[in-house]
Amino acid sequence: RHMKRILLLIGLVAVIPICGYLVSVYVEYDYQKQWSNLVAKEFGEKGLEAVASGRLTLQRFCADPEVANEAACQTYKSVLLLRNASIVALVAGLALLLVIFLAARLSAASRVLLVNVFSPGIKAVLVILFGLILVQGAIATYGAYIFEATTLHSVHFVLIGGIGIGALAGAFAMIKAGFTISKRISTSVIGKAFSTADEPQLWSFVREIATRLGAIPPNNIVIGLEPNFYVVSAEVIVYPGAAKHQDETLYLSLPLMRILSREEMTAVIGHELGHFRGKDTKFSLKFYPIYAGTAQALNALESRGNDLESLALIPAHAVLSFFMEQFAQAERKIGRGRELEADKAGTSVSSGKALATSLLKIGAFTPLWDSIRSAMVEALNKGKAYTNVSALYAEIAAKNGKPEMLDKVAFTATSHPTDTHPPTNLRLQALGLSVAELRDSALAIDTATSSANLLSNATQIEEELTVIEHSVLLERGMAWLPEDEQQQ
Repeated sequence: RHMKRILLLIGLVAVIPICGYLVSVYVEYDYQKQWSNLVAKEFGEKGLEAVASGRLTLQRFCADPEVANEAACQTYKSVLLLRNASIVALVAGLALLLVIFLAARLSAASRVLLVNVFSPGIKAVLVILFGLILVQGAIATYGAYIFEATTLHSVHFVLIGGIGIGALAGAFAMIKAGFTISKRISTSVIGKAFSTADEPQLWSFVREIATRLGAIPPNNIVIGLEPNFYVVSAEVIVYPGAAKHQDETLYLSLPLMRILSREEMTAVIGHELGHFRGKDTKFSLKFYPIYAGTAQALNALESRGNDLESLALIPAHAVLSFFMEQFAQAERKIGRGRELEADKAGTSVSSGKALATSLLKIGAFTPLWDSIRSAMVEALNKGKAYTNVSALYAEIAAKNGKPEMLDKVAFTATSHPTDTHPPTNLRLQALGLSVAELRDSALAIDTATSSANLLSNATQIEEELTVIEHSVLLERGMAWLPEDEQQQ
């Protein structure tokens, strides 16, 4: 399957240059044939001998300044230019793929290389692709024109003009995308940002962990209902309100905080902040925001433009996707070691057991959020609403935790906005632990030791976030109030 994708990619890059080359060879052959007939008519056998020996070729004839501007010679020169441009475009396209492959393999050797190669690499690829789109557009446009003129002796100018316009539009779409590609990711979250004055105990807790690790503390803390924990070095837009928060932002899931103990929470935050200490800091600050931002921009590029523009962008998008895939392999190779190092950071401020049970709890109970959200939608459709879905989440988790849930978690990877963590079982093995010895602890949920107690008034925050979540479901059209409720 992988080989088929590579062959398809090569085909997308090579199809226009190869077609252009074949058209130029065919038209040149036709012109040479007409030239030979003309020479034979004028000079007979001696003329044909001169053509065969190279003394009276069409190329030499058109090199004469006196006839160089003749229409036939101008067309002949254009055909030769088509051939040469096709060869250059083919070589450049295939060379670009090879360079991307080799650069990604080289970058997998160290995080320093990956940081220093990725961003300038994607910019260089964009510039080259801009040129290739223009050249291939010219090849396709002139190739179609001269082929029709030679074989049909008529030209569909509207169709051929559309090809040229599509290529031009595609090239400039690529340039416009270049302003967003290779920029830092912008992340949107639903929740509330809390300052030190709002939640002094939580901020003190987080900063103490950062100090113990020698890590960069976050500039912002956002609390929401989405079941995830992460730190991102990016612009974070918090809804409702669309308030923008710059630099390092720590996102905390209140439903997950309810089911994690304070010690488990220490391990989780220690892991996240572990990415912002020592050698890993530059990688987290420089590489991942740009890497994720590039992926985000490519997804947007795939869906933009009209039909002709989209058609012109197909080869370019395939090359950019290949670039991302190759560097994703390099990132995964380095990322596994980074995550295991971050796990060590988490255990250094807590314990291996606390980190392991937090991983299992998060993995086992995160899927419950989908059922909670479905229940919210169903309630809204009936004109009702929950008061505190975070408390409901914790209650359902406490009642429904089963040992078999943990076995499934062990072989899955943890979701994260900017990278993919190794499967949980590999992380447990690195900690010298197994699911079997952690089952009881991983399923234990004790409200007395809940990390939600770090908040001054968790229940009030949960109720506010529940109202926000209901509003978002209605605004996005995922739920509808009954007509009588809408009229009130």
